[in-house]
Amino acid sequence: MKGMRKEFKCLLAALFVYVFMCGVLFLQQTWSHVTEPLPPHTSHQHHHNHDGAQFPREGLPLLESLIKSDSFLEQGIKLKWIGERIDRLSHSWHKAQHNLSLTSEQLFENPKKILLFPGLVSEYSAYDFANNAYKGGYLGELVQWSDLIASLHLLGHQLTLFTSSKQLKERVKRNEVTFDLVYTDYLGLYAFHDSKHFALYKCRFRILDSFGTEPLYNFRTAEFEADKSVGMYNNWNFEDTRQLLTLFPHTPDNSFLGFVVEEAHLEPGHTKQNQGLVYGKEGYYILGRERYLDVIGESIALHSTFKEPVASQPAHITNHGVLPQAELQKLLQDSKLFVGLGFPYDGPGPLEALANGCAFIQPLFPEHRSYKNDAFFRGKPTSRELSTQVPYLFDYVGEPYVYTVDVSREEAIREAVRKALGSGPLPPYIPYEFSQQGMMERLGVYIQHQDLCDGTDLAVGKTASSSSVHGGHSASEAVDGEPVDNSCFWSAKGRSHWWTLDLSTEHTLSKIRVTNQFEWLVVKGWGKVFINPFVVTLLDSRGERVASKRFNDSRTFYLWENINLRARSIRLDSLEYTEERYFVLCGVEVYGSDAARLVWPDLTLLRPITSQLGESCKNACFRNKMLCEPSFFKPINTQHALREKFSCRHTSHVEERFEDFLPGFVVDNETCVTTGEPLLLSCAGHHKHFQRLCPCREFTKGQIAVPPVS
Repeated sequence: MKGMRKEFKCLLAALFVYVFMCGVLFLQQTWSHVTEPLPPHTSHQHHHNHDGAQFPREGLPLLESLIKSDSFLEQGIKLKWIGERIDRLSHSWHKAQHNLSLTSEQLFENPKKILLFPGLVSEYSAYDFANNAYKGGYLGELVQWSDLIASLHLLGHQLTLFTSSKQLKERVKRNEVTFDLVYTDYLGLYAFHDSKHFALYKCRFRILDSFGTEPLYNFRTAEFEADKSVGMYNNWNFEDTRQLLTLFPHTPDNSFLGFVVEEAHLEPGHTKQNQGLVYGKEGYYILGRERYLDVIGESIALHSTFKEPVASQPAHITNHGVLPQAELQKLLQDSKLFVGLGFPYDGPGPLEALANGCAFIQPLFPEHRSYKNDAFFRGKPTSRELSTQVPYLFDYVGEPYVYTVDVSREEAIREAVRKALGSGPLPPYIPYEFSQQGMMERLGVYIQHQDLCDGTDLAVGKTASSSSVHGGHSASEAVDGEPVDNSCFWSAKGRSHWWTLDLSTEHTLSKIRVTNQFEWLVVKGWGKVFINPFVVTLLDSRGERVASKRFNDSRTFYLWENINLRARSIRLDSLEYTEERYFVLCGVEVYGSDAARLVWPDLTLLRPITSQLGESCKNACFRNKMLCEPSFFKPINTQHALREKFSCRHTSHVEERFEDFLPGFVVDNETCVTTGEPLLLSCAGHHKHFQRLCPCREFTKGQIAVPPVS
């Protein structure tokens, strides 16, 4: 078993490095170990606004106490680049903090204890982000971590930073929740798993996930994987994909974290040249776009910063090679246009161009780009279909800053260039949600309202028994509060098994979660462990059956929700196997009435609409100038809600079906269908035979992730 796990982890590490590096590659295009909580961070030092006003206000934290603390500095190179960026932007950070405190003082109240573990600079990363940041390496992920750390500190939260699993093992208690939230990345999750802290903080994790993960790819069973090549991402079966934090607001099922675009500092009277800058560092991006650039070059001189130009690069383009950041900034400030070639997707470069007063021209994709036709998306846990290079700018910014053109139509290119150049000098523009104040506000709102935990686990420490025991792994190990591989109940090998739990007294139950082995691929290789099919039975104080639920498939964990029944005991019975197998339970969690989370955003913002045939809720809501709000799915996943929108001749409720396009209406036979799989309630799902019932809400342009006040 140990040998199999070691081999499996090596395979995971190798695969993750490949997928992870592909995921951060696009961030390079324009962005050339703390053992105790950080010290108190208020100061009497002040910065001054141009009007003479002091900031921050008395009592608000300063960044200097963060980046100059012994606990931050002793990490050496690991946090050096992050600290330097925080220091360089400290003046504008404090200005943003001051302004936000004047309008949203409540976001600075009730500080949380927050643990940050940037796995990309830990021993779990095969790529040396920290050192390579000074050698032309990838900076995008470091930028996001820098901005996250600065925002949390300035909001007044008590931060603890770790960069090694040794620190987790030695400094974080295993059987007690000592942090309200934990920010990490996919590499960091392995550190928490290995240090036996994963289960304890599972609902408290917030994972930096640049491209996002749709619910279908988060859902995993022995019979079903949405895409076997994305196992590094969907290995975790999060109960709520809002725990995943994206770079752009492109996946409503996740939460938009974002990053900060630096303000431009143009000299008074600065005059731009009649020139444009081609976006990207790789010369091969130009292939197939030569005529497009020729047409733009009819009106304006073009420059590029390709590492190695290709032979087909038009002669009229002046290539400068890879430039230091200051020289690249000067080139942007002197340019009127920033010219996209169609790749990299969702990069930060165009936003930086807008911040320097450039207009951005990008290609339209008549055939949308996705995993179906672009190798870049294969291995990523998303079915997104891109209609252009940076969809956010097309959807939420537009003219006069952004022009999206069909590059096969030369006159359309010329018209876009004419409009861009004819609109006069553009003032620098940063969407509010990509400003320092906007990022701080968004994080503050999330922390204040986004509670994704279930309350008290009634099962921990209660009396458990079983039909048999293997290797000393007793029944009580399933209720020790650590539902991970290191601490599981194992039965002896046999054809039928039972396990039971006594809660001591009757409780009104709302949810039961049963966790199988975490590293299920290893167990799957054995082929003798899975406990399906099995039945969960609720018993009252007299030992009489109250209710039961059968599970027929094999997965990492199972959910029985919306129980609302009183019971004292929970019994699990495996149905008889045709061959001898083990019965393994790594965790049985039982939640009472306190597990009901407050719905956020407020349900008064819910605007249910019907999609077109084969349309996702993401697109249906946006077509109606709204956003899909995943937290509103459960209230509309009912036959009553469907009947209010559709003429239902038939009804159906599906369990253990791997469908992410419900609730919905089958047009062919007029059937309204709800789902019993809460993990698969998704804004992204769609099916050619279904119209969906979609939970939409209004949004505020410039800060779309923060719901308007109801």
